[in-house]
Amino acid sequence: MNHTIQNDKITATFSSLGAEIISVKKGEKEYIWQNPTGEWKGHAPLLFPVCGRCGVKVNGVAYPIPFHGVARQREFTVETQSEDSITFTLKSDCGTKKEYPFDFIFRVTYALQDDTLSISFAVENPANETLYFACGSHEAYALDGQVNEYEVEFEKEEDLQNYLVGDDMGHISGETQNLGTKKVFPLPLECLQNSDSIILKHIRSRKLTFRKIGGEEVVELGFDGFQNLLFWRAMDGKFICIEPWTNLPDLTNTEDIEFSTKDGVMAVAPLDTKTLVRTIRFI
Repeated sequence: MNHTIQNDKITATFSSLGAEIISVKKGEKEYIWQNPTGEWKGHAPLLFPVCGRCGVKVNGVAYPIPFHGVARQREFTVETQSEDSITFTLKSDCGTKKEYPFDFIFRVTYALQDDTLSISFAVENPANETLYFACGSHEAYALDGQVNEYEVEFEKEEDLQNYLVGDDMGHISGETQNLGTKKVFPLPLECLQNSDSIILKHIRSRKLTFRKIGGEEVVELGFDGFQNLLFWRAMDGKFICIEPWTNLPDLTNTEDIEFSTKDGVMAVAPLDTKTLVRTIRFI
């Protein structure tokens, strides 16, 4: 079921399936990919409790966690809704615990203020043992032109090492591609063809601006709490996913380790809550 919030500048629509953003309009402009040519049917999946191909091994037992986690293909409940905000909730059940063994309450709140959409991930631990999770976002921004007509300006100068994917499953190989040391990063077409990704680990910036080269700005993103950043598109689609993640995919051809020890996995103490907040300003 779809749900819409709005203010005097922005109208945003979400699906209860995965609590996914499916449309954001400012005036007549649609910012989110609508799949007009069939390259990819997604819009902005939420990634929880893992991002990408990340195994979940707890106390030596490996669980069959799906790619990008358990949340994106499950129905959320609308907990509260007002004209300009909405909170979706997903609770663990016998189905999620077969794939991810923790009890959890995952709340996602979207709220509009002026031309900015804030996205709050609140992970509540209702149990008496520590909860471990990772999370991320996967918004697809529609492009007016080709991907190499756009650039990203980071908050800080970045040493851009692209962590290369090592197999068809989405694991990383451990090898990197040097994309230079830059604050302004023109998106390279050769890295974003055939559903390839750019995977940046432990970047220093927590803000960026996405814009046309020498032209208009599109969005300004804030992603405090997220240390990794990915860029991806399906085939030659006229969109770009800009994805802040807390974790990265596992290495290919390596034995899995305990989930709690993985880089980017967060701990929530018993009966406590961990909250991360992102912002998207539509320009």
